[in-house]
Amino acid sequence: MIDATLSTQHLHVHCNSLQAAGVVLSGEIQCVLNAGEVHVLRGANGVGKSTLLRALANALPGQAMLFKAEYGLRDELLVQDHVQNLLAHLSRAHTDMEYILAQVSLTDWQYERIGTLSSGQKARLGLCTLLASPFLVWLLDEPLNALDTEGQQVLAKALEKHLQAGGFVFMATHVDPAGLLQQLPGVAMNVDVLAQGELHGDAASRMPVPPVEPCLSSAPTSNVPMGALIKRDWAVLWGNPQAVLWWALFQWMVLSFYGIGLGKTSVEFAQVATWVSLLLAVLLGAKDWFAEDQRVGWIRFLTQINPGSTGTYWLVRVLYTACSQMLVLVPVTGLAALQFGLNGAQSLQLILAMVAGVWAIAPLLGVIGLLVMLTRGGAVLVYLFALPLLVPVLIFGLEASQATDLGRSALAPLAVLFSLGLLACLLGPVVARRLIQLIQE
Repeated sequence: MIDATLSTQHLHVHCNSLQAAGVVLSGEIQCVLNAGEVHVLRGANGVGKSTLLRALANALPGQAMLFKAEYGLRDELLVQDHVQNLLAHLSRAHTDMEYILAQVSLTDWQYERIGTLSSGQKARLGLCTLLASPFLVWLLDEPLNALDTEGQQVLAKALEKHLQAGGFVFMATHVDPAGLLQQLPGVAMNVDVLAQGELHGDAASRMPVPPVEPCLSSAPTSNVPMGALIKRDWAVLWGNPQAVLWWALFQWMVLSFYGIGLGKTSVEFAQVATWVSLLLAVLLGAKDWFAEDQRVGWIRFLTQINPGSTGTYWLVRVLYTACSQMLVLVPVTGLAALQFGLNGAQSLQLILAMVAGVWAIAPLLGVIGLLVMLTRGGAVLVYLFALPLLVPVLIFGLEASQATDLGRSALAPLAVLFSLGLLACLLGPVVARRLIQLIQE
């Protein structure tokens, strides 16, 4: 746990100990950072530089931004899509895109996918986050990695503008920042070294002075950019269609093996086999729903600019994923129905039940995806815990699929499935916000 107090001139930082994954990295840390100065944090790998910056970002919600050049960069997105999403989340006008891309010399690359850029171009694209940032405290984690001379000039100009406005800069780097600071004439640099569990240097040696003038955050508006969230997920979805088609391929292969191995089967067995393959297809893919956004730092970015938007982000991702699953699994279900000899009424009933089942389990799988990240890859244990929760969906889904054959109405089990999905969508964002908060800590 770290305490941080921000005023117009000073940032006071104090923590009793610095820990990561239960490992104590350092003892007590206490330092004072001055506005308008560059504070550089040095140290060997694993001493806790990045951990200190993350803890400080968590202690200053809405006031500090943790920056890494690769944050938010997904290979599936176009350059312009990424920048437009940044501007929307930071409450900046879309007309600023051309100006920002010109500053990082990527105007001619705005219609290219991020995955086609060189490492230097990606590093410069990452600087767009700083150029659009409204935050008073910048926490830069290895900002010089992969930056060429032109990229360092862009970073220097951004730092100069930020410092002249009274901003704070705390930079952790393995690269000697002397070349960067040569482009910042008149800017003071303070160097601190984190080694052997202690912080030594200029900021650590200052006597703590109680802040006298509280500083208000200059963070973006608290309105959740629903449109930006939807547009980004749409671009991610169609930028990587093989991830969606995998579910359909998996289900089709499983059902085909049933047909090859067992020959002609009963209607009841065909319905059970279809449901089992459906649940397996959507369950096995759940661990990847949020993993890439976590890896590239997009979830942390959302947490920093607007913690309340993470629940909406989760809901949009769950609904988009559910709709894409329905889109690709409905044709496969229809093909399986023909393969197993179901008539038209039975096939239509199976498809409707499948749609209701995907709607019911998608929010649950969205929570499972976050739990996998929280347990740092413990997918097997999380799946074992989740399997019993899928049994009610299987029961009601099979009842809806077999209603006509049993002389019953499918309305009741379908209503139960849709109600389960609706309830989960209402409660899920609250749970997701808390899980995302724990993941970032």
